Amino acid sequence: MYQIEGVSVYLYGDRSNQPVVFIHGFPYDHTLWDEVTAALAERYYCISYDIRGFGSSAVGTGQFTMEQYVDDLEQLISVLELEDPILCGFSMGGYIALRAHERDKAKYKALILANTTTLSDNDEARLKRAAAIKGIDEEGTEPFLDSFFSVAFTDAYREKKAQKLEEWKTRILRFSPIGIKGGLLAMLGRTDTTQSLKNAQIPVLLITGEEDKIISPDQMRKMGEGIKNSTFVSLDHCGHMSMLENPQGFITALQSFLNQSL
Repeated sequence: MYQIEGVSVYLYGDRSNQPVVFIHGFPYDHTLWDEVTAALAERYYCISYDIRGFGSSAVGTGQFTMEQYVDDLEQLISVLELEDPILCGFSMGGYIALRAHERDKAKYKALILANTTTLSDNDEARLKRAAAIKGIDEEGTEPFLDSFFSVAFTDAYREKKAQKLEEWKTRILRFSPIGIKGGLLAMLGRTDTTQSLKNAQIPVLLITGEEDKIISPDQMRKMGEGIKNSTFVSLDHCGHMSMLENPQGFITALQSFLNQSL
């Protein structure tokens, strides 16, 4: 593990291979990608990290913005001297990848966007995030997580993998509530990246789950419209947490895209 200005970074594979940076979603940590990086590390230089405020990364004041998250990503790329990295972002990690691409389109070789959107929060979503922050302040993280898991995972997965969900819950409850609330603040204040993605000149892979209740497959399909070089994959038997609910399908989609794009 590396520490880069308070951000915990994990490296897998040969650094001479094509670098792929994996950006986890809210409210997880880098271990969300463990199965994916294990499958790809033989051919690719895989980098995952804990977004500031999550996992073992620094929490600080918790007054985070999407711009600060992108600053951290750019610093990581600079310190590790990554050339033409591919970004793979899931959900909130996708927001970071999209804004990073918007800030410096020439830096990245391809984008992989899983269960995410270019749209900024509307007023309803902002109020919902504000209520979540208030709820964490008043009741703690656990009730928030229970509610989040109920929509993030399909009913079938929650019934079949109840122990796995308990393990995730236990892990996330170790994170500072300050960092979790900071993530909500950063998402609440993010900008719209729709136009910059439509102008993308690099290959873009869009992955969704057929039963995603948080960011619908139709929304992601529309994201792909007008992109010069995009691939859209909808995975069956999964909701928002595509890499956990259908890991083999997720990995196969990545491998196919990377084989075609490099």
